Amino acid sequence: MNVLSKVEVYWGKDMKLILGVLLKWTVLVLLALVLCMEIDPEGMLQAAEPEDLPVPFGFEDYSLMSGGMKRWFMVQTPAAILAKNKMPVVILLHGGTQSMRKLFTRGAGGTKLWPELAQKEGFLLVVPNGVNPDNLDTYGDHQNWNDLRNTGAWAQQKADDVGFLKALLDWLPKHYAVDLKRVYVTGASNGGMMTQRLLIEAPERFAAGAAFISSLPSSQVAISPPKLSTPILLMNGTEDKLVLWNGGQVARNRGETRPVLETVAWWVKTNHVGPTAEKSVWLPDLDPYDECRIHQDTYPAKGKNSAPVVFYTVEGGGHAMPSNRYPIGNAPWVRQIFGHSCRDLDGVQTAWDFMKQFHR
Repeated sequence: MNVLSKVEVYWGKDMKLILGVLLKWTVLVLLALVLCMEIDPEGMLQAAEPEDLPVPFGFEDYSLMSGGMKRWFMVQTPAAILAKNKMPVVILLHGGTQSMRKLFTRGAGGTKLWPELAQKEGFLLVVPNGVNPDNLDTYGDHQNWNDLRNTGAWAQQKADDVGFLKALLDWLPKHYAVDLKRVYVTGASNGGMMTQRLLIEAPERFAAGAAFISSLPSSQVAISPPKLSTPILLMNGTEDKLVLWNGGQVARNRGETRPVLETVAWWVKTNHVGPTAEKSVWLPDLDPYDECRIHQDTYPAKGKNSAPVVFYTVEGGGHAMPSNRYPIGNAPWVRQIFGHSCRDLDGVQTAWDFMKQFHR
């Protein structure tokens, strides 16, 4: 075999190897893009998506006028309802650049447990939609909440979301048998920040709240403590790459937040508890392979106008609500973007177990 023939043989082998590697990575990238449409709590990946996702099975969508805008929300009614009993209500808020429908898509993570839990526990699950600040669309799937951040790209948030959600609570008893003394609100990321805003500006409407992977806006935003204290559960990951544990700019110039521990301290002071936790424990490490541990600090209520604060530190956790039933996945590309997803408890179940104890 001459030199030229040898070069052709080796070049052919190398090309097959290179093409094989390229094909493998192409498949992985395409798979990631497909999954990213549904595992993107804060719109980091911006993959293409259908114009409007379908309404999930078991839900009905409704609208009402608020602030000069037609605002949308979905309602899931428990299958078996005793007519003589009024239902508790859970208001579930989606994350930034997400939507009411995206919360229940494949790969959406722990929020997929809420409909199952509503059927089992007999509460009315209400899922409102935010507003797209770029085009003021109120029905789409790229929505945000006006959660008090007023710097960076988030400064354009102008929608009166507090007014909309209060109007929604006025709408509910006209159409469903609900117990307005047992209305709860919860959300993650932008939804968690909006949860905190509601408990600050409309505490009289809620019996308790649970906010995940979120924090209060930076100290540049003046926040007056509410007149009423409301029980609140907070849960944050120490390795969150979007809402930083030590505070600062949210990913993609989406406004600044306070350090997580400063937010906890604000709520402890506001709810007239503490200043130190009366219970501080590490929870069982149910999944030793998720590279996370969870620590719980409990500040119980102390007398009149005092309300408990429970804070969960997800040591090593990223920008994902912990879930052992619907984790977002642990693939390397998922960890690179969101960090580790903890599977030592289920955030939805933990939130409901906390909130259901209270009434306004």
